[in-house]
Amino acid sequence: MVGLFIVPAVQAQEESQSRATIHKVNTENFPQISFFLEAYDESGQALTNLSEADIAIMENEQEPIPIDLLQRSEPGYQIILAYNFSSTLAVNTSDGLSRYQVINDHIIHWLDSRPANTPDDFSLVTDTGLQQIRDDSPRDFAQRLMDYQPDLMNSQPNLTSLLQALDLATDPTINPMMKRAILYITPQPTITNVSAFPGFIERAVQQNVPVYVWMVGPTSARSSNPSVVDPLVTLAEETGGQFFLFSGQEDLPDIEEYFRANRYIYEVSYTSGIRNSGSHRLKAVIQQNGSSISSETTNVSLTVEAPNPILINPPLLVARDWVVDSKDARIRDLEPDQVAIEFMYEFLDEHPRELVNARLYVEGEVAQELTQSPFEAFQLDLTPYETNQEILFFVEIEDNLGIKARTQPAVIDIIVAPIPLTFWEGLVRLDLTPERWIILASVLIAGAVLLTAIILVGKQQAFWREQAAKRHRKIDPVTQPVKIKQADDRSGNGSPGRKSIGKQVEAMLIPLNERYEPNRKKAVVLDRKEWIIGCDPIHARLVVANAALDDVHARLSRTEQGDYWLRDQNSIAGTWVNFAPITTKGVKLRHGDLIHFAKALYRFELSHPTEDREIQIITYNQNYDS
Repeated sequence: MVGLFIVPAVQAQEESQSRATIHKVNTENFPQISFFLEAYDESGQALTNLSEADIAIMENEQEPIPIDLLQRSEPGYQIILAYNFSSTLAVNTSDGLSRYQVINDHIIHWLDSRPANTPDDFSLVTDTGLQQIRDDSPRDFAQRLMDYQPDLMNSQPNLTSLLQALDLATDPTINPMMKRAILYITPQPTITNVSAFPGFIERAVQQNVPVYVWMVGPTSARSSNPSVVDPLVTLAEETGGQFFLFSGQEDLPDIEEYFRANRYIYEVSYTSGIRNSGSHRLKAVIQQNGSSISSETTNVSLTVEAPNPILINPPLLVARDWVVDSKDARIRDLEPDQVAIEFMYEFLDEHPRELVNARLYVEGEVAQELTQSPFEAFQLDLTPYETNQEILFFVEIEDNLGIKARTQPAVIDIIVAPIPLTFWEGLVRLDLTPERWIILASVLIAGAVLLTAIILVGKQQAFWREQAAKRHRKIDPVTQPVKIKQADDRSGNGSPGRKSIGKQVEAMLIPLNERYEPNRKKAVVLDRKEWIIGCDPIHARLVVANAALDDVHARLSRTEQGDYWLRDQNSIAGTWVNFAPITTKGVKLRHGDLIHFAKALYRFELSHPTEDREIQIITYNQNYDS
């Protein structure tokens, strides 16, 4: 599952201020992993000049992995200005301005110095509640401060503004990496209010919100009244902020100095070496100027699975037929000479990755390999297959993590038509079609008749020569020719054949052998409205003695309009029309259709076809057009 993990900040070294902090590990684009990184040197100053060469990643305590990308970004600050008003802020300074006016003008001056497109936003909280929330324009917020006129003389100090500022800091921001800070301006708290500070400190530390405290009071306040001032100092220091005492004479701190060093954060991206699912340990190591800073180990959960390849409409049956040259019958080729093996793949772990290769295995051997996209299809060479056979194949893919996966094996049944022979080839092989046997018999009979006639004519001539010799030897030879009376021609009158009596035959199924030669003696006359085809003589009307057939394999019916429909009955071996499988929805048969019940082959014929139709063979992944 894609994970966006929010991990708490972890610090590497307790004894010094140097630390590296990892935020928000993102595995969405695995094997690319990214996270945000903050780094500080021994003096606590942010490292703002890191390069890609300075950072390496350690996964599961293995060898360091260099990073691919390092970008410095400014997520911005959510700055909450919290005023705790009292008459103390109304006291004038030597310039004739009240302490509140001096502080407010100083803040407005800082706001005017900020760029208009700053990623910061600004909120104003007073002891009467929220006055302005998340204004992203420093100019508009400055105007809001100028327009706001508090009643300082009648205000009683309390902790409302600090409490609501901490509440506001817990709300989510648009940018999850946006930082938060509170500028708390207050007079000296009362001894009653001081007791609530430990709770405020704990909340601010948990929320990682520094509180910068400007206390307004006399310069001697820290020494003269430490019981109420020291809790404010502790609030600032333990939350990562600073404390400042303002009596009206001091120069106010540069507000931007509070945020400048911490405004930037690094976004790190690297190519992970993780290859299996589970919880994995991640650590960033920074090497710069001879010093080393390591983050603490962060646990990252990942699901990594092999890609899932899928065959798309695999060609389960391929019929190869001979194409004879129109000019020379001795030139013939089997077609088709190749078939497409299409596939797709998916990543069930939801981490899409690039493939590096795909292989087509036929009978356990690599038949073809793809090494660049698109990884979509192979063209299987069929030229080696010139006889009927079944071939086993599957597709194997490998992703850029080196993880391999295979499709389920599939079988292609290749059917090769008998080779068409010339007359003389067939004569030599004694492998002639019935038509050619008739022609050969006719030629032989004609030759025999001619030879007989020649022999008879020769014998007749010899006879007459012998008779002439006898006449010459006689004393009174017969000089007149003997008149030979020719026999009368007789013609036989055969009795006419009897008319066939019975129902008119409208359609029939004619069995074919493996050479597609018909056996009309075993033709099945379709003289019923419905025929059940199968191997069970009890349930089936047309019983086919083939173990591949189901008991009830298919159903053939005739509609009132005279159409014949063939439907498969969820058989195991299937019912095919013109080499295309059919379903229980069925198809309408046409004159000349080739029908396979498993491997039993028939041809459907109409006694009076309405049109001549050439048989077409369609591939398995096309729909049969009825």
